[in-house]
Amino acid sequence: MTGPSHREPGGTPLHPHGGEPGAAGIAAWVAGRPVTVAAVEDRLAALRRGPYATRLPHPATAEGRNLRRWLVQVLTVEAAVEHEATLLGLSAGDGVPRPVRLADALRTGGVVAAVIAAHPVARALRDRVAPPVPAEEAETQAYFHRNRDRYPQDYAVVRDALAARLGAEDSERRFARWLEQRCAALVRLEPGYEHPGDPRHADAVHRH
Repeated sequence: MTGPSHREPGGTPLHPHGGEPGAAGIAAWVAGRPVTVAAVEDRLAALRRGPYATRLPHPATAEGRNLRRWLVQVLTVEAAVEHEATLLGLSAGDGVPRPVRLADALRTGGVVAAVIAAHPVARALRDRVAPPVPAEEAETQAYFHRNRDRYPQDYAVVRDALAARLGAEDSERRFARWLEQRCAALVRLEPGYEHPGDPRHADAVHRH
């Protein structure tokens, strides 16, 4: 299906294919809605005003350009979460931001972990599409016996809490896989805003 960009009632510009290459002022499209370059620059400016500003790369370097690309990844995942949550009629829920732990980032990917931690609607969406279920007895026992250095207590003392934690971690992995699939269907990146690891751009961080 081809045709010009159109608008929904309310005036938000939409594009039937998620954006034509090189669209002026647009970094990406999510479900036909634009993620603007201005929004990316606003997020970057907020980071450069923040407590870790001195650790950020200079904007004119490859690392600085890839930081901008990473922010596009964050913004598109946020937009995909909001889109899917709206379709399901989900509210924000618990609004308290949470810290991102290294284990969370390794389990789900840094962008997804950050979005889950920062946005209560992402946690509500996770609980809807991948509800946490306590791990089965065999899995819980096996984990306990592999990690006796961390669990010196009797198994009965930690069993319920451990099963709940393993189930919650599995929920986040399932949610990350689901969200990756939804983003693949919904997100279209404009040239210059490719994933930092995409080998098709000159600043690609993964080379062989």
